[in-house]
Amino acid sequence: MSVALLEKLKPRANYDLFGHNEKINFILNSYKKKRLHQAYLFSGNEGIGKATFAYSFARFLLSNIDLDSFDIDKNNKACRLIESNTHPDLLVIEPNTEKKDRFISIDQARKCSEFFSHTPSISKWRVCIIDSIDFMDISTSNTILKILEEPPSYCVFLIIAQKVDAVIETIRSRCVELRFKDIEKDTLVRELKLLRPELLDSEILSLVNLSEGSIGNLNNLIEKDSLEIYKTIESIAIEKNINSSVYSFSDFILKEDEGTNKFNLFINCIIFKVNSLIKSIVSSSTSFVINEGLDIRDQMLDLIQQERIFKLNRKQTIISLILNLNKIVNLK
Repeated sequence: MSVALLEKLKPRANYDLFGHNEKINFILNSYKKKRLHQAYLFSGNEGIGKATFAYSFARFLLSNIDLDSFDIDKNNKACRLIESNTHPDLLVIEPNTEKKDRFISIDQARKCSEFFSHTPSISKWRVCIIDSIDFMDISTSNTILKILEEPPSYCVFLIIAQKVDAVIETIRSRCVELRFKDIEKDTLVRELKLLRPELLDSEILSLVNLSEGSIGNLNNLIEKDSLEIYKTIESIAIEKNINSSVYSFSDFILKEDEGTNKFNLFINCIIFKVNSLIKSIVSSSTSFVINEGLDIRDQMLDLIQQERIFKLNRKQTIISLILNLNKIVNLK
């Protein structure tokens, strides 16, 4: 593994699969025995290579080359078409980032039905990547389910899920699930030391813990301003009080910077801090205090979920989460 692993590459252009040999061999053996399933569910934490694996799988199927690996030459016609998102036998369903959509619409899901109503154009297969099913509501999921119930023989679904328990059972039952493991902490520590040698060991360990075994999360954490967000949350927890600076801090988080989603980073940081505090409370407090802490944490998680679904005011969400963090801090 090299430092290049920590470079920002979009999955459709990333040819470097790391730590997924067992899953590659499983797919290759199924392919050789002509036992490919028509729907795969790739589950695991965000940013650990599920989408990169899906695109590698798609390149393998659509390149029309029988190989013993997923190593397809970048100059292969299929690879160039996939990178440019113009391959006629590949459909990618994901939130429209240009419109800043947070969810996959039912109209996007309906494109699947039309896509699979046609036979392959230049390949032996038609592949649909859903990245990810977490961004679908129940109506949109049911639209996909209808296709999964009677898929054409040339169809392969590659469905990505961060929270597999949230995937409706009727979809899960029609998929072969491949569970992706988090990347080992020691590996992330070693690579981060090489990439950012100026960081203190304590900062590196904090960032790796926050990443939760995810290269994607670690990429975000080492972005500009990331450490400032983390350190501010830490200082709030240490000082045990809230002042007017929380408003300027929320403005800083909501200020849009190209390539950096500071709001999502803030959410990850505050959830990690809250979980750390809860663990400390559980080991040293009474059952009453523990239950109160768990109730506050559940309220925070509910608020985060509501913000994602109903697009709540983000500034108010940030302030509310910080106030609740402060409540947990003062329980100790």
